[in-house]
Amino acid sequence: MDAFAWKIARSVYPVLASVAVVGLCLNSILLLATICSKNLRSATNILIGFCAFFDIMHETGYLIQFPILFSDYYIDSFYCSIMQFLPAMGRAAGAVCVLCTGIDRTLCLLVSIAYKKMNKTYLLLCHLLSIGLFCGWTVYLMVAYWASKKQICSMPAPFHGDSLGLWSNSITVINIFSALLYFVTWQVVKSRGVSLYQKKIFKSIAVVMTVEVTGWFISSMLINLSKVYVVPERRPPFHYVACLFVNSGIAVKTLVYYWISSEYRRAIRNLLGLPVSNSISDSAIDESTNVSDITVLKSII
Repeated sequence: MDAFAWKIARSVYPVLASVAVVGLCLNSILLLATICSKNLRSATNILIGFCAFFDIMHETGYLIQFPILFSDYYIDSFYCSIMQFLPAMGRAAGAVCVLCTGIDRTLCLLVSIAYKKMNKTYLLLCHLLSIGLFCGWTVYLMVAYWASKKQICSMPAPFHGDSLGLWSNSITVINIFSALLYFVTWQVVKSRGVSLYQKKIFKSIAVVMTVEVTGWFISSMLINLSKVYVVPERRPPFHYVACLFVNSGIAVKTLVYYWISSEYRRAIRNLLGLPVSNSISDSAIDESTNVSDITVLKSII
């Protein structure tokens, strides 16, 4: 990088690292709350816990880069690929995990009777298999296009040559599918009525789509654009700027679940040793809502 690029990188990196630290802490809370709470055992809750775990893996990749604050931090691409391997897997798995969560919610909403009859273990294994396949694709891109060189060990650094574009495009396609899935489900459920439990579902879908999917989508698109419009020696600081979007979405995700779901509020407050108010309850649904609606709602949020 030239002197200007180093100056930009050293200005943006502390902000990105700070957001990553916040994301690590909040996603750790979300993961531990999911593990410790007996009420968060539905397939969707488990997938949300997996997403938090993958996001923790992803966020660690930004803390590896702190030496850029003190020196022109170039490292052999082999060692960089090793250090960024787990963070890259976290990003890949996290993108698919968002889609799998959307699929699970869609099945629960639109075919609730059939969904209840499904074997949840097999369903989760199918989701995890999908995540594993995309992680396998990620490993292939890292290995097939690897080249020995000195580089700045940023998050996308293990992807050499055309592999970065292929990987970013793959994530973009997954994000598009996620957005379409959430949007179509939102419209279908919306057309079926306006009961309170459905309104909660609308809020959940809208917030998750906006915070998670949009963050992934913007960052992926910006990284793709950098391949076309940014000269190679100035791409690393541009990647830092691009990654602020996805990392901000990851960082606030726990707050989103805390806000929209009393089950997560209770679980998080119990984990942190905070008092839990009996008034915090998603079950405060009017008498016109039937038991099956409540069951579907709890399995979703």
